Amino acid sequence: MLVAKKDLSYYPNQTETEQSKPKKRSRKKKKYNKSSYKLGIMGITIIGLILSLFILYRYVNITKIGVEITELEKQKAELEKEKDDLTAQLESIKSSSKIQEDAEIKLGMDYPTEEQIVYVDVKQPILSDDTESTRELSIIGQFKNIVTSVLRLF
Repeated sequence: MLVAKKDLSYYPNQTETEQSKPKKRSRKKKKYNKSSYKLGIMGITIIGLILSLFILYRYVNITKIGVEITELEKQKAELEKEKDDLTAQLESIKSSSKIQEDAEIKLGMDYPTEEQIVYVDVKQPILSDDTESTRELSIIGQFKNIVTSVLRLF
């Protein structure tokens, strides 16, 4: 017993009941620290989840727009092909040989014969009695005659 009393003498302020009681404050702090740690981890996890969902949503939008672009490019290619086909049809319709063939077959038209051709002679009337204006008209008329005769040679 003497030994036990000596041990108690080292801690004079504490009694036997205080030594046997566990410290409640330290456990409460540990529980509080554990719960705040868990809440922090959960908060970080939720923020990470929200960020990953946002990124996933943006990728879905990018993919959706990519699909729309692909469909529009297909439509563009089809329309360009249709345009080329219509252009080819238009060229075949506009060709002079096709017009001649249609005129002969559908309308029964032929080239005119020499008997059917009528030539019309058009004379230019003199506008006034002024000698200068008539002189200018005659010079212009002569110039036109020269040009037309040269063009007829070719």
